[in-house]
Amino acid sequence: MYLSEVRITNFRKFGEAVDGNPGLVLNLNKGLNVFIGENDAGKTAVIDAIRIVLLTQSREYNRLEAEDFHSDSSELKIECIFKGFTINQAKDFLEWITIDEDKEYLLRVFLSAKKGVQGKVIIDDIRAGSDNEGQILHSRARDLLRTIYLRPLRDAENELAAKRNSRLSQILYSHPEFSTGDNHKLVEIIKKANLEIKEYFKYDEMNAEEKKILKSINAYLSRFSDNKNLLKSDIELTKVGLKSILEKIDLQLLSTKSGLGSMNQLYIAVELLLLQIEKKEGINLALIEEIEAHLHPQAQIRVINYLQDLSNDNGSPMQILLTTHSVTLASSIKLNNLIIFTEGKAFSLADGNTQLHAGDYKFLERFLDSTKANLFFAKGIVIVEGDAENIFLPTFAQKLGKSFAKNGVSVVNVGSTALLRYSSIFLRTQAPLMSVPVAIITDCDEAVSKIVDDSIEMITDRNSHTQRSDKVSKYSQDNVKAFVSSEWTLEFDIACSVLKTELCAAILMARAYINEDKALSEQRNHRGIKKISEYLKGATENINKWTLIDKNPLYVASEIVRNLVLQKNISKTVVAQCFSEILKERTFLEEEVKAIREDKYLKYLVNAIDYVTGVAIDE
Repeated sequence: MYLSEVRITNFRKFGEAVDGNPGLVLNLNKGLNVFIGENDAGKTAVIDAIRIVLLTQSREYNRLEAEDFHSDSSELKIECIFKGFTINQAKDFLEWITIDEDKEYLLRVFLSAKKGVQGKVIIDDIRAGSDNEGQILHSRARDLLRTIYLRPLRDAENELAAKRNSRLSQILYSHPEFSTGDNHKLVEIIKKANLEIKEYFKYDEMNAEEKKILKSINAYLSRFSDNKNLLKSDIELTKVGLKSILEKIDLQLLSTKSGLGSMNQLYIAVELLLLQIEKKEGINLALIEEIEAHLHPQAQIRVINYLQDLSNDNGSPMQILLTTHSVTLASSIKLNNLIIFTEGKAFSLADGNTQLHAGDYKFLERFLDSTKANLFFAKGIVIVEGDAENIFLPTFAQKLGKSFAKNGVSVVNVGSTALLRYSSIFLRTQAPLMSVPVAIITDCDEAVSKIVDDSIEMITDRNSHTQRSDKVSKYSQDNVKAFVSSEWTLEFDIACSVLKTELCAAILMARAYINEDKALSEQRNHRGIKKISEYLKGATENINKWTLIDKNPLYVASEIVRNLVLQKNISKTVVAQCFSEILKERTFLEEEVKAIREDKYLKYLVNAIDYVTGVAIDE
């Protein structure tokens, strides 16, 4: 059996749908389910909702508070739906189990709560059944539904230290090895140790000087206490009870110089004891929060590989629900196992939910690395087809007052052949649709120019409007919108714009860097890199010279980008880096920013930035 579906109404982040349905309906895989998304997206809310209904094996105390109710709602409901029962598992829930439309066993367990006078929370009994009333789920059945819960790391050393109700004692007490309780062998060991300790501190006339500590303490107590309540003490290791004994145990690494990362790995190893508990009855479900804290990327990958092995175990597979903010983990897990949380909704990326095809899933498993996985945590996404756009766009957006960092926008460089593959991650096969704005920025580079006699000759009778429209239609759907360059490539369109001087200066600057690298490799002297102002001056002189020959902006642009397009002896990436450096140093006046926004050659970039940062644009 496994947890097939979670339905949440008016609990924390998740309210109630307009039609009265739950605010969240989340379908889960039988094996690994990884919740990803930005902070406060609802990942922990789902984990806590499940814990409140099903409880945990380590018996942590979970309690609903008034603050758990969504907004100003006064009632909430959490439903957990189970499927995949064997006949042996189904017999334990005969009073509550039903048969679904596929003629499979189905168990619906739910909790309802109301907010009473002065915010007091009134919780109904946990119930189960197909109707709204259900029947009370008794304790034996509830124990079969208890989950394993691995808490997010806060202080590993403190959690593993000996103290009352320590996490280590909770885990050990829940382990089958200590199921005999106070009849455990460890209790006998401590009893014997206590007797030996008492014997050691017992007053002995023969060794009066060495054995008078306890006698002296009791003598003082006798002086302090009255005759009706004489006080007396004894020394022992700990109270004789398994729980008390386990609370006196702490766990340390053998290395004396263990750091925070090593202690965290020890903490995870202890938590994983719960996962190793073989459940012969009931559900085998683990809830894990932010396991990546303080772990370096390779350690994160080893942990997630282990968890994936657990969830794929043919003998006794475990269903795992894991929350993470790690791009390393997000890029290491198959898309079918990912669930994106954003804006109060959850979107499974499993096959059938997205517009990805089988080949797309295989492709993304090969190439979706940690440099691209940040798209899962973004509030807006810009998909580009080269390093130049990846470097330049954040700086350009900053100059427009639309900081990508402040707006939670990620730029993902995927190469021209993968634009549709990556954008389809965010396209759904059915409602609800994702609202995360996704902008595809691409070149209108088909039949826009031609090379004649080692020069760029612009084609005047081209039908570039049709080409742009075709690309927009090809890539745009729902929340994904395409923004296509006006004339040709990114560099060519910028060379046509009001930023042509800065681009020309960037090309001169990039050439200087390349010459310097070449001189260093050949052990020659070089003039070095000049100030940016000198490159801007040289660029202005070049542009003035070309303008005297032909004022057509397309001609001037072709001269600016000649080395990039024809000779290809200057890296576009280096040029983009220099261009960004020049823009960062420049302070644009208000009228200059306005001119940039209104420039027809830059309009597609401006519109894309506005879209992903939440500004309405003209279609």
